[in-house]
Amino acid sequence: MMKATARDAASVQTDGALMEFTEAFFSCFGASVHVQSLRSSRGKRRSSVARLLQIELSPELREHFGAASLRLAFCASHLAEAGEGVELVAPGSRVFDRMMAYLEQKSAVAVQRAPVRHADGQALMSSVRPTNASITRLRLQERMRLLFAFTWRITYRADDKRQEIYTTWMDEEGRLLSQKDDTVKAASGRQNGAIDLEQLLREAEAAPTEGDAAGEAAPIRLPALTQLVRLAERARTYAVYHADVRCVEYEAEILPRLYKALNRLLTYYQQQIDEASPARDPEGERRRALEADLQRKIAEELENHRLYVDVELIAYRVIEIPVAVAEITVSNGAHEKTVMVEQDRYSGALRRPLCQACGAETATLTLDHHGHLTCEGCLSICTGCNELFCASCGLAPCPVCGDQNCEHCGRMCWACGERACRHHLSACPLCGDEVCHACQAECAECGVRQCKSHLRADCVADAQGQQRLICPRCAVRCPGCQQFTTQMGVCTASGQRFCQNCLATCASCGRVVGPGYSQLDPVDRRPYCYECLQECQSCRAWTHEVVTCDACSRSGCRECVGRCVVCNRNVCAEHSLRMAGCGHRVCMRDLEQCHVCQSLVCPRCNPACAICGASHCPAHVAGCVQCGQEYCSACVNSAGVCATCAAAEVEGRPVARHALAWPPAPEVNELIPSYRWRVVSNRRYDIYIGDGAMKALAVVVVERRPEGDRVVRWRRFSALERLRNLLGI
Repeated sequence: MMKATARDAASVQTDGALMEFTEAFFSCFGASVHVQSLRSSRGKRRSSVARLLQIELSPELREHFGAASLRLAFCASHLAEAGEGVELVAPGSRVFDRMMAYLEQKSAVAVQRAPVRHADGQALMSSVRPTNASITRLRLQERMRLLFAFTWRITYRADDKRQEIYTTWMDEEGRLLSQKDDTVKAASGRQNGAIDLEQLLREAEAAPTEGDAAGEAAPIRLPALTQLVRLAERARTYAVYHADVRCVEYEAEILPRLYKALNRLLTYYQQQIDEASPARDPEGERRRALEADLQRKIAEELENHRLYVDVELIAYRVIEIPVAVAEITVSNGAHEKTVMVEQDRYSGALRRPLCQACGAETATLTLDHHGHLTCEGCLSICTGCNELFCASCGLAPCPVCGDQNCEHCGRMCWACGERACRHHLSACPLCGDEVCHACQAECAECGVRQCKSHLRADCVADAQGQQRLICPRCAVRCPGCQQFTTQMGVCTASGQRFCQNCLATCASCGRVVGPGYSQLDPVDRRPYCYECLQECQSCRAWTHEVVTCDACSRSGCRECVGRCVVCNRNVCAEHSLRMAGCGHRVCMRDLEQCHVCQSLVCPRCNPACAICGASHCPAHVAGCVQCGQEYCSACVNSAGVCATCAAAEVEGRPVARHALAWPPAPEVNELIPSYRWRVVSNRRYDIYIGDGAMKALAVVVVERRPEGDRVVRWRRFSALERLRNLLGI
């Protein structure tokens, strides 16, 4: 129903446009046109009013149409109800084709002139305002601005025929004027009068003809033919683009019809081919003839449904718009500039002069130092000479202070190529080039300003962690790192001068020594001088700390005699073992074995089982599905439940609800009122198990620690989850 309503609305709009065109056509050529209304019914539920045209033709039209009068309808459904003698007007109909043929015999150009609606010149004179100049000469004149409308007839031919009238509007410069919101504006973005197109066409009148010396009417003067040809060629490109866009819509409508026709052909010929059995057609001649005929029919249908487009120029219109032009000459004493201000007498729109820099229209007439017309947004003042310059005159900011300066007040920096103020540019004492102060820096030691390319970075950072710049006269090369610096020191061992980066302070005696006279300790990574170092008897390495093994009294460095991570005793390599996985050193007394596979384990990384107290390796660790804690694999049954949770039914101690409180976990305390609790414990955990309604279960695991107990896990189990845990599924 909605599709039918939309189709009827589109049909009414199309008929209305065609009726307006027909009425305007006959009225233009002297015919008498009368509109008749005829109520027609379309079914029982809806009715419509049909509009017919009763036309009394002029003598010239009678000869062309071959009749004295015409009765015209614009919808095929109204022909039967209108009676005899009514002809249909539609694209491709007899009346419509005769109308097009008559237009082709007439002139294809119409010259019209828009009326003057703004005759007052006050707006024109007050449209611009000089700021630093005065008006020395003013001249007013009238001229005509032309708008061109090229009308194209676009024909789309496929299995059906469609025609479209499309008009492109252009101005004198050849810019396309886009019709949007019933206004004509330049497609380039600048408004070209902002004219209401529909109102303009209604109010425009035929251009008046001028009489010659004999008193006869002279023909209307048209633009040059070369200009018209150039505009028409450009307008045709836009019409072709419009036709290409429409072709996409039309091809989408043609393809279903083509598919339907091809499907009908394939079905029919396939049936004929199947009926040609080998018994009736042993040599296959009929089958080959049918297949060839099918291919020919398919080619014909493809050709019939191929879309052809024809773009034809049928008329063009020239509309003259009166324009008042004010030629204003302004002068500031040093420069003189002539500008043009235009006012559209029809729409009242103003066209002001353009800014030299940004190209936008400006209402203020300001002349800069070079005589350029500039708007207020593009004006700048040189800080050196205080003259006005536009943005295109080349004012440049000083790289030091940012002030604008012109080419006469600034100097070019040889280093960065920027133009700097004269007082922010000086000659380098080393190379003599004039360089701005942004490309120069002062030596941090002597304070002499020079080019940054001559300065060196001090290898020793200051208190803020930044490297200072120093000149070649102040820089000294360190004999240790071969870098330049001014911060040197004396080695107390050799008496030689080194930079502060190469000098080291002994962590034991505090002496300052240079490279080659100290060594970093491999354990604490601090420097020690050789007088504070001792030689390890085991590895012959120098160390500042010698320790003795508590098991065999053998002495050595920390690499040879380490510290047990369990008992904190000093033990040598013979009485300790460094674990392969974690790298911890464990003495022989504290070594543990996995009670399952008898492999050595680190007591620090692998604590004993909280149930049986035996040590176990990572390969024999198992987790409980109920409490979520890890134990040795021997203390977890095949269902994944640990021995502590499995004994809760028998060994669990009832706990009153008021005696339960886990302060660090307030969200866990919300479980207390909903369950009946009992607790079961092992060596490390207190496991609280709560029985709820519908066989639900809640588990809270509390770890006992010297600094205080803490909740390590809590979880609710439904009756189904509890059953799965018991069955091990």
